[in-house]
This record gives sequence, structure tokens and C-alpha cells, in this order.
Amino acid sequence: MKAVRWNASSVRWGVRIVCLLAAIALLASWAAGTHGLVVVPSFSPLVAASAVLATWTVPAMVWIGLLVGLVALVRHRWFCRWACPTGLGADSASRLGRRCGRPYARAPAFGQWVALLTLGGACLGYPMLLWMDPLALLASVFRLGDPTWDAVWWLAVAGVPLVVLISFLWPNLWCGHVCPLGGLQDLLAQPQRWWNRSRRLEPPAVRSPSHRIARRTVLGLSLGAVWASLAGSLRGRVPTPLRPPGAVDDPDFLGLCLRCGNCSRVCPTHIIHPDGMERGLAGLLAPVIRFDSDYCRADCVACTEVCPSGALSRRTLDDKLQARIGIPHVDIDLCWLGDGRECSICRHECPYEAIRYEFCEIEYTTEPRVDLDRCNGCGACEVACPTEPDRAITVQPTSVRYPFVL
Repeated sequence: MKAVRWNASSVRWGVRIVCLLAAIALLASWAAGTHGLVVVPSFSPLVAASAVLATWTVPAMVWIGLLVGLVALVRHRWFCRWACPTGLGADSASRLGRRCGRPYARAPAFGQWVALLTLGGACLGYPMLLWMDPLALLASVFRLGDPTWDAVWWLAVAGVPLVVLISFLWPNLWCGHVCPLGGLQDLLAQPQRWWNRSRRLEPPAVRSPSHRIARRTVLGLSLGAVWASLAGSLRGRVPTPLRPPGAVDDPDFLGLCLRCGNCSRVCPTHIIHPDGMERGLAGLLAPVIRFDSDYCRADCVACTEVCPSGALSRRTLDDKLQARIGIPHVDIDLCWLGDGRECSICRHECPYEAIRYEFCEIEYTTEPRVDLDRCNGCGACEVACPTEPDRAITVQPTSVRYPFVL
């Protein structure tokens, strides 16, 4: 019997190692130009369910996570035991911790609460703790090869090392008590466990536990919805930065974004960067656009193709014009035209032919005008503007209307 158990355990660990190597291959830099980046986070039923509830759409990759969730209904924590690449590292650290004399952790089921709060918030478009998903944390590690590396990236890549450290110091704390993906699988397994127990015990013996879990589920979903509602009421109080094309409105974007770094890794012009604390803790590590040296090309929609959560809606080249990033703002006091000097650089560099010049009889100057029907705020005009040190034309958030816009 011991030999059979050892062989079964070896097979399981072998499968987990293969899953880890496959995840690494998909997330490695050589796969950055393919759809491989979106595959690994898409295996999470928490990401899939949150994306569907928050966006009311069912992208193609979401079906992978939903299928994993369906299997979890009948096979409790099968994904944790057989496939989770982050869980393999956590379990290995837990085993090492046990060998070093660390006791198993005893804690409440925080993971179930995190999952419920996230799903409850997703119902109102704001799954606030979705970034804690272990597959999203794993994807963030590969930001180490991101060309837009910034000091703030260390916070993103620290997720998996922190999970491993926690698992070593307190074995099984992450996988058994904190992980929201594991907590969701515990919740999904409850109906089958109730059914199995009801066949062995009298109904009164199982009625109380089931009612407690049902109350916990309702309470967790309700608290998540309340939190999302409060986040929505704060909309507009914090300045909204420029987001990648196809981004849903803030604060929904902040809740849906996994902080996985996929969008910045595939951006060919490297204009997508992690946000710091400029907009508070809620916006930490969320992608923002900076037109420091380049702009969003009209022939690229790569960032929208690798977003696994729906924070960036998928776009095609034909409808990218409708995926507005921001609105150009012209400061005529800085513009060369305001001083009577000749300049037509912004008009020539605009890939959408959205800029034209009009003569102002009041100021007796020629002024640039932006046609928003032909502009998506790609930033080409800002990058090309020759004024220094401040540029006369800058792309600003869409929440504000500016002069010189048609």
C-alpha cells in the first residue's frame, strides 16, 4: 500500500512540475509576442468569473477558467493538487518548513472571504482583490524582463517570493487559508460535500453547517458589492491617468486589472508603465501610459489581446479609433504658432489626420484644432511637438474637455 501511495504521489508531483514548466514557457519573454501570455491567468476560475460578472461579456479565453471551476464542483481542489504552478512552489516551501520544525498554520478561511468579496464586487464592476489570484502573481514575476523596468516593479514581482516565504514560515498558510483561488474551490465543493454528508447523516446533523456557510456566502458577496458601490461613488475624486486603449472606466479598471504586466511587455513602443502611489494605494502597479519618447501606433492592438481579465477590452485595428486614450490639449501660450512662428509638425505626424489649423481673428493667430471624431489620443502629436521644456500639445484624460477641440 505504501508503494502505491508513493507512486501516486510521484505522478501527481510529476504532473505539477510539467504544468510549472508549461506556465514558464508561456510566460517567458520569447512568448511575449504571442497569445501565450493570456493563457496562464485564464486558467483561474476566479479571474474568469470576475471578468464575466464585471464586464457582462464572455471572452473566448474565459471558458478555460469556467471549465476549471466546473471540474472543481466534483473534484475538490483538483487544480491546487494537480496543476497550480504557484501552488507547487508554496507546497515545496511548506514541506521544507515542516522539515525545519515549523508547525502547520492554523487560521480562519481568509481565502474564501477574499473570493467572496472579489466576486461580490465584480457584480458591480469592481472585483477589488482579483490581483491576489496566484496565477496573476505568477505572471507578474516575468516583469523582470520588461523593458519599461522601474523601481516600482519590485512590488509586482515580489508576490510569488512572498507566497513562498509565508509558506515556509507558516506551512500551508497560503494554500490552505489565504489563497483566493483555493478558497473559491472550497466554496464550489460545498454542494457535493453537503450531498455526500446528507447520505450518511440525518438531515438535522448537516443543516446547521450548511446554513452557516450559506450565510457566509451571502454576507461576503454583499460586503463585496458594498465595497464596489463605495468605490464607484469616489469616481472622479482622484485624477484619472491615461490608460491603454480599450480600458474600461476607472475605478472598474482598478478592480479588474490583475497587475500581471502583460500589456507593458507586449507594447512595441514601451509607453505602458506601472503606476506608483500618485493616485493612492488603489492605483498601485496599474498600467498607465506615458508619452515620453514614443506614442501608441495605429497598427497595434497587442495590449488588448493579452489582457486576461477584461480590464482592456479586445480591439481590432478597424475599431481602434474608438478606443480613446485621451484628448489632446493645446497650450497656445507655448505653441510656436501663438508667437507667429511657422510650425505644422503635429498635423503632419498625426496618423489619423485629426489636426488642422484655423486662423483666429480675435487673437490674430493661427491655432491648431483637434477633431475628436478622428482622434483617439495616440500621443503622436505630443511626442512630435518641438517646444521645450514643456510641450505645447499634451494628451490629457478624457474626463476633461479642453479648448482647441472641435
